[in-house]
Amino acid sequence: MNADVLAISADHIHSHRVFEASMGTLPYPLLSDWHKQTMKSYHVYKEKGGTAIRSVFVVNKDGIITYLNTSFKADKQADYDAVFAELEKIK
Repeated sequence: MNADVLAISADHIHSHRVFEASMGTLPYPLLSDWHKQTMKSYHVYKEKGGTAIRSVFVVNKDGIITYLNTSFKADKQADYDAVFAELEKIK
């Protein structure tokens, strides 16, 4: 698969380090959106609470969002299957 996976959270980078240490290692970078600019740019910022809506985006090489799920559930296999199906389409 010709793709990069990035995780972005509003948590501080120090929290990310603790989280990653608790997991062993992560197979992708975990980025901090401390100033919440990415959340706002992708329209997934929740004013109440100042957090993000848990979301998954697939962005093609031209910067076009080809898939969006703003109700992603980490325990739901169908959500992962949909992401992988989209990635297969944009090879």
